[in-house]
Amino acid sequence: MNNVYSGNRPFIRPRLYIAAVLLACAFLSACKPSTRQDTQPEKVTIAVSATIDATLAQVAQQNGYFSDEGLDVALLIEPYGKLALRDVLDKKAMFATVAETPFMLAVLNGANVSILATIQSSQRDNILLARADTIRSFSDLKDKKIATIRGTTSDYYLYSLLSAHGVGYSNVKLVDMKMENMSAAITRGDVDAIAAFSSYAIPVRNRLGDNGIVFHDDHIYTSSFTIAAPETFLREHPQTAKKFLRALVKAAEFVHNKPEKAQAIVAEFCGIDIRFIREAWTWQRFDISLDQSLLLSLEDEARWAIRNKLTRAKAVPNFLDHIYLDGLSAVSPNAVRILK
Repeated sequence: MNNVYSGNRPFIRPRLYIAAVLLACAFLSACKPSTRQDTQPEKVTIAVSATIDATLAQVAQQNGYFSDEGLDVALLIEPYGKLALRDVLDKKAMFATVAETPFMLAVLNGANVSILATIQSSQRDNILLARADTIRSFSDLKDKKIATIRGTTSDYYLYSLLSAHGVGYSNVKLVDMKMENMSAAITRGDVDAIAAFSSYAIPVRNRLGDNGIVFHDDHIYTSSFTIAAPETFLREHPQTAKKFLRALVKAAEFVHNKPEKAQAIVAEFCGIDIRFIREAWTWQRFDISLDQSLLLSLEDEARWAIRNKLTRAKAVPNFLDHIYLDGLSAVSPNAVRILK
């Protein structure tokens, strides 16, 4: 059977036509500049604390939001934010999830780091847990041994709590102790109380049973968990910062819309009982922001650190110089509420 073409163009047999098209595509592809390098995911290392405070970073990684933004993320998992920030200062990571207190001390000690955003805040992230056989009221805390991790939100919370209830920070015997050693120390009676993160202290309280008593005050202190990075990295990689923040914004939407699924992610990531996660969830605000209150907290805590000789610095710096506004201003401008 003959192939017939009734149009004006010359007839081309199907096989010859396909071959011609493939040859033309190959020629055009060879002439077009390669974009393969531009489409490769950017490798980024994030130091993340295995705590509920870092929920947004954990969700962003688990749900692939970082990957969606073109970031190939490797995680360095730390038990709390102070160690995550150390990873950044030691150039092991580009970003860290960290509370404002270790960040403040790093700046006082000369570190060139900046906060990109607050990712969580809470009034109950820290508690004071005491042995009920020696302590029954705030006044009983005087001259007692209290373990805490110096230079963390728990340390500053202890100062705020004691000051608010007439004991005084200088009237107790502070013991600088790693978090993982606190449970055994208070159980044996080596210390009378611990000021620690709620996620750690509440299980310790449960083990103490009737001999554990919690002191807390919702009105004295709001802790903030942030994303921090080296200032030089942010100047040289502004688009990376924006990608990172966009992923966190997606994570915040997921947390608000699907809290039960987010809780399951955090429980598995942190190795924490889901029942505690559900209880603690009501204490948390998972919002992406840069608020004026963050600056005020950094300044108040800097004065505390200088007064209590936690740093060699003598003056409170301008913390606005250590807030990276460009990233969040581009990604979510309404979330920036800092006066310049």
